[in-house]
Amino acid sequence: MKLDCFYKIKVTQNNRTETYHWGYFPYSMVLQDVKALYKQGADAVELEMITERQFNKQLLKNYTSDEQRLF
Repeated sequence: MKLDCFYKIKVTQNNRTETYHWGYFPYSMVLQDVKALYKQGADAVELEMITERQFNKQLLKNYTSDEQRLF
């Protein structure tokens, strides 16, 4: 979709940082989720805009080499 955004998200809470990759969502949904993270107690939420290619490459890391061949 034309309005899809891709982000690398770093969420810090209680001196611990976790990284997520969000994609295929319109920016309005991303903002709603960021607000929800703060309501859940996040100290900081860092958004880094990435390309669709970077997003898909990161997704492939979650699959075994056999599963990657299916894509």
